[in-house]
Amino acid sequence: MNEDYPYCKMFNTKMLLAKGYTQKQLDDVIADIDLVPFDEKHQILAAKSIKAIYESKLFTKKDFELLYNLGWTQKDVFDVIDHAGTIFRNGRILTTYAIKD
Repeated sequence: MNEDYPYCKMFNTKMLLAKGYTQKQLDDVIADIDLVPFDEKHQILAAKSIKAIYESKLFTKKDFELLYNLGWTQKDVFDVIDHAGTIFRNGRILTTYAIKD
């Protein structure tokens, strides 16, 4: 799910490198969200939030149940999907207004 927004990539890369992640970890995650270096509970939440944005019609009650069974609340799940959607939307808006030849 690489949108290739240069500004976002630069900002997020600098922030995550400063937090102690390696460039290899970041490259791996870009290739496969399931490789995000989180504990299992957060890894599943991250993957499901991406699924909710990119494959919303395939996001089912089973996806919600899995997240709730891991201890996430409805608010937690809503917030992470909302955050992922906001990032996606903002990236699209910035791309629309980017100077093009």
